[in-house]
Amino acid sequence: MELSALTKAFHGLIDSDDLPEAVLRTLMSPEKNSVLSYYVDMMGKNLQTDELQKIFQYYYADRKEKCQDYTPKSIAKLCATATETGGSVVYDLCAGSGALTIQKWVQSPNKTFICEELDGRVIPLLLFNMAVRNMDGYVLNRNALTLEFENGYKLSPGSEFSEIEEIQNPPDILADEVISNPPYNIKWDAPAPMLADSRFSGKPIPPSSNANFVFVMTALSQMKPGGRCAFVLPCGVLSSEPEKEMREYLLSAGMLERVISMPDKMFEATSIPTCVIVFSGGNKTVKFYDCRKKAAQEQRNQNGQFGGASHENRTYHKTVNVLPDDVISAVCGDCRNEPEFSQEVSMNDILKNDCNLVPSRYIALQEQEGQHRPYADIMADINRVSRERSVIKITCNETLAKAIGLYEVAELDKQADDEGLGKTFQLLGGHYESRRYITLTKNKNEFRVENQDKENLSSLISFFLPMWKQHIFYLNQEENRLLAELRDAMLPELMSGKLEV
Repeated sequence: MELSALTKAFHGLIDSDDLPEAVLRTLMSPEKNSVLSYYVDMMGKNLQTDELQKIFQYYYADRKEKCQDYTPKSIAKLCATATETGGSVVYDLCAGSGALTIQKWVQSPNKTFICEELDGRVIPLLLFNMAVRNMDGYVLNRNALTLEFENGYKLSPGSEFSEIEEIQNPPDILADEVISNPPYNIKWDAPAPMLADSRFSGKPIPPSSNANFVFVMTALSQMKPGGRCAFVLPCGVLSSEPEKEMREYLLSAGMLERVISMPDKMFEATSIPTCVIVFSGGNKTVKFYDCRKKAAQEQRNQNGQFGGASHENRTYHKTVNVLPDDVISAVCGDCRNEPEFSQEVSMNDILKNDCNLVPSRYIALQEQEGQHRPYADIMADINRVSRERSVIKITCNETLAKAIGLYEVAELDKQADDEGLGKTFQLLGGHYESRRYITLTKNKNEFRVENQDKENLSSLISFFLPMWKQHIFYLNQEENRLLAELRDAMLPELMSGKLEV
């Protein structure tokens, strides 16, 4: 259903400006079943998609403080498929409105679903999504980092919809299947007593600069032997130096089963590159998959958005990538060592590669004698990465650039093209685009970061720098991959004399 129509219909069903509070009040009232029944009819009895996710993400999600980006359906389906064990208990950590849980329910509706979420504002929608599907399980309002419990609800299957009762204490969790799309790259400070709990006792401690692996360790501590766990994470976790110790521990412990690079532009609210990591026990190899070229495209069109001046009369057109069902089946099955797509690699080989988990590092290129991608396409990709890195790296005012040591880089980039690449591109009939110093202002497509208070400069730096570093690291890797592709394409033709220098 189109977003504005869905929002108007749902607000008509739950009549209140404060939607989360009104939903919870409705679910705990005698009118619950009639409202849920009306919603089922409104959806055409199709409950295979988390429609409420659209409403919450567009109008209520807190992307600044809580880094809320909700899971696309095809990624949720991948995680659901990759974690199937035949077991009965599913644990969804950082569940949001329940997109991951819904895809598990679609595949296996009779499991017990334990959904944990920090944000009390989304809890009512999560509860609604579970009750309307007549699920058995729990909704827990709890901090996954500190394990501080606020409140919770138990759901019991009824004749048509779940019965709901409030609980004062969380249940013990021991899950067969764990799924999670946690907030990315948030900082955390572990209190000393917390470091002695079962998650970290005798294990490395994730860096305070990044809580990605805190969520992973929390999930694994509550997974049964023989269980499986799938996490959606930013690609930086695959190779960043601060998280190397965690990768080494999980690898040596045999917990890493498969690593999947996802296509870009799958999330509507963020462009950060993501991956899916599947954890299980007793692994001596890791299965790597590169799905970046396996995406299909969908058009999202939203017009005349509901609610407030910031949304009314907006027109929203966006192309997003989705993962087709056949690709999901391929990455969740046996690894066939297919060039440019999949490769199974021994633990020792990964340890020799400094515990780097980037799939493209291990997956072989397509071996086609005398054939390669057109040089124009390779050069266009290199220029694209170079332009993007320039924008990410140098988009700031000069004061900020100088403060974090980027101004000198900018000045060097202004002076000349990279001589070596310039000559190479010329040989192939192309042009290497120089990385120019970019300042952006409010006019046209320009962006400016201004700061009048020098004392707050450090705050700006601490806010921007991790984002820049994360994406620049990814772009550097992508450029290296493309340069290797250009080298491998040119070398046979140089050796044979087809290309003359």
